[in-house]
Amino acid sequence: MHQRSNPLFASFPIGVYAGTNVRVSVFFPLLLLVLWYRLGDWRVALAFCGVLFLSVLAHEFGHVFAARRTGGDGREILIWPLGGLAFVQPAPTFWSRFWTAACGPAVNLCLCLVTLPAVLWTAANPTDVLHPFVFPNVPLTSETFWRDVVALIFVANEILLLVNLLPVFPLDGGRMLQCVLAEYRGRQSGNEVYLRVGFTAGFLALFAGLVFSNTWIMFIGAVVLVLNVQEAFQLQFQDQYEEGFLGYDFSQGYTSLERGEEGERVAVRRPGPIRRWLARRRAAREEKRIAEELALRAEVDALLAKVHEFGYDSLSESEKRRLQQASRLFRRNRIGE
Repeated sequence: MHQRSNPLFASFPIGVYAGTNVRVSVFFPLLLLVLWYRLGDWRVALAFCGVLFLSVLAHEFGHVFAARRTGGDGREILIWPLGGLAFVQPAPTFWSRFWTAACGPAVNLCLCLVTLPAVLWTAANPTDVLHPFVFPNVPLTSETFWRDVVALIFVANEILLLVNLLPVFPLDGGRMLQCVLAEYRGRQSGNEVYLRVGFTAGFLALFAGLVFSNTWIMFIGAVVLVLNVQEAFQLQFQDQYEEGFLGYDFSQGYTSLERGEEGERVAVRRPGPIRRWLARRRAAREEKRIAEELALRAEVDALLAKVHEFGYDSLSESEKRRLQQASRLFRRNRIGE
């Protein structure tokens, strides 16, 4: 994980599951302290913290499995106090990027649907359990323990579902919106609309939290605003320097001396650390793009060879879909000759 040098990503491993390294942030216990303070009962706080941990883990595995199923990969998950991060690499297709983002909330939706009947039949007050902004009364006594645990599972996944479907960066709804906008409006125009929606949603959430004295909504709005401002600056910086810096083409490499018009040797200032970092970043991105293209071409060649030898009907449904996706990419000139 390249973010490990950042103290915010300080974490410890808890094991490898389904080929995925799972790590927990050292700041995760802070969530238990906050819940204890807000709920006033350490037993309920501990139970909800555990349920939330498992629900977030299931959510992140949804991203990982979706990436793998659509031709990408994912090998690491980090559980944070504010949620989780799945470090995945979707395939270079619209559907891979979209479904990788969408399958996290889909897991939470499934858990809500599974626990909903039990909530409706057994909860003392189902309305409180269904309300996303009201924490249900769960005494966790021996008589009501399992009923209360089911209610907590529903509440945790309902919150994760509703929050992650918000169409703002960096939530899954924002990632899905970004994929759709980039597909149909182009990358630059899509990013502009995507960030505009994020700013608007952040301001509205912050305003609603202030009006209704809801700390959680206000906190979410503030975080969304800060992250969207950061994303806007990052995209602006990337667009400004991606192809060159003040007219300098990084693809030409660096030299300490160059020839003048009359053949004299003139000194050329060595690029600074930002320029060198941008050059390395651009080279790494181009290398990754070429590797993905070569991998896709090799996969298409193998499928076409199979069709040539055994016929189109010999392909499985997933292989047919993969071939159709590659065909669309070629038609749209997304992969150059």
